[in-house]
Amino acid sequence: MDLFGVNEVELVGDELRVSVNYGGGCEQHEFQAYGSTSVNEEGIEASVFFLGHDANNDVCEALILEHQLCFDLPRSTDSQLLYFYHLDSLYHLN
Repeated sequence: MDLFGVNEVELVGDELRVSVNYGGGCEQHEFQAYGSTSVNEEGIEASVFFLGHDANNDVCEALILEHQLCFDLPRSTDSQLLYFYHLDSLYHLN
């Protein structure tokens, strides 16, 4: 997994929108959303989403300051607590 930064995270309807930044510029970068669901101490389901980044061995040094990513979330998450995790930050989405 390659490094990237997160500028902004928002939940719009059933869509997770993440604005990211990263170094490169010569290769196509691929981002994949992952998630896991667990039940907290109060019995409430909570889902945590995070991104994987593959820079495809991009050795260029341009800084891509803003790249908008959109991911459809399953409708089953409507009644759950939703979070997005990146490095040392946890974003509460709803």
